[in-house]
Amino acid sequence: MAAPNLKPDPSERTSKSPTLSPMMTLVIMAGLAELGYATLNISQVPVYLRDQLNYSESEVTAIGAIFLLAEGILRAPMGLLSDRFGRKRLMMLAPMLTLVTSLLSLVIHDKYGFMLLRALDGLGAAMLWPTAFAAVADSVDKKNRAQAMSFLNLTYMVGVASGPFVGGAANDFFNDQQAAYYVISALFLTTTLVVYRWFPADRPEQHAHDEDDPGSLSKIWSAIKLAPGFMLLSLTVFLGIGLVMLLIKLFAMDEYGFSESKFGALLLVPAVMMGLASVPLGRLADKMGRPTAIHMGLLASGLCLWIIASQHHLAVMAIAGGITAIGFLLAFPAWMAEVSEVDPSRRGAILGAVTMAQGIGSGIGAMVSGYLYQHVSIDFFGVAEFASRRTPFFGCALMITLSALISFWVVKRRPHHE
Repeated sequence: MAAPNLKPDPSERTSKSPTLSPMMTLVIMAGLAELGYATLNISQVPVYLRDQLNYSESEVTAIGAIFLLAEGILRAPMGLLSDRFGRKRLMMLAPMLTLVTSLLSLVIHDKYGFMLLRALDGLGAAMLWPTAFAAVADSVDKKNRAQAMSFLNLTYMVGVASGPFVGGAANDFFNDQQAAYYVISALFLTTTLVVYRWFPADRPEQHAHDEDDPGSLSKIWSAIKLAPGFMLLSLTVFLGIGLVMLLIKLFAMDEYGFSESKFGALLLVPAVMMGLASVPLGRLADKMGRPTAIHMGLLASGLCLWIIASQHHLAVMAIAGGITAIGFLLAFPAWMAEVSEVDPSRRGAILGAVTMAQGIGSGIGAMVSGYLYQHVSIDFFGVAEFASRRTPFFGCALMITLSALISFWVVKRRPHHE
């Protein structure tokens, strides 16, 4: 699929243009990095900890939550660092951290050692994503910004959907539950090299900061106060996502007896749907207005998640999962484009503050998801009963539906959206 014709700001051009444009470099970087993170956190670590090291689901999700909480808490400071010290430095350092931790995961089996490794992974992700979204906003003119965010978000979400297939296929092919760690390390090495080779070096004036700035904590707090509604919306959306993200592969293996690679192949269906729909949806979001795109995308996703939670038929679940992904593709880029324009001079810090809430929300969701999965079944007044392993999915549906309602209060149509 061809990339959208996104024209960078003239200020972003240099006399010696790289082989790839900054925007295309960011797209490739985001796809490789998120494929690596998804393979690690959604595919490899949960199954490896439970089936190879014999941890319970509650312990698995507690370890996974360390990554999410570390990422969430550190996103705002890392967004600030990208404003001060430049985008390229952080986008190179971040994948190098997880390259190292993936290799260390081969030899460290202690619970607390795994928690430390996942905290370092969270630090890397906190460096990468606010910096990447801020770099997109730096590189693309305002009228095309939602479309650009959509294209970057496509690679992010396709990486999420493809990670379980890549990790599962590696483990099944080599008949070794450690094989995926080598694949993950290779992905992050490639990510680092892509940024090093093709992303342009930062210029001193490009991310200039106020010399009289009173300090990083003050600046971060100021950024939080500028976008509290978006932080609330981020918290509720990602709390819902956190309830299922670390358990979805274990659920498929427990409920349907899937192998690792078969589960990954099933997720390729929504990945293909996302690929086909992403750029048209980005254009649609620009035309219909970002607030409408956010409202409709979250509503569609919430409705389909109720279907996923209550259905047992795989075909229905796959179709509903694809529509859920499309809803997020419509809503999320418009949402990030809105946030990026709150205060362009502090774009990195603001994006970091808003996405900090994402990590905190997903971390809280992950913390409780293992307990729900093991112990809390659902009985709808004797009319319908569901096993405990479906409870996190009902919680996810509830939180996304609540988020859709909150979005009507937080994101309102304004004249400049027309």
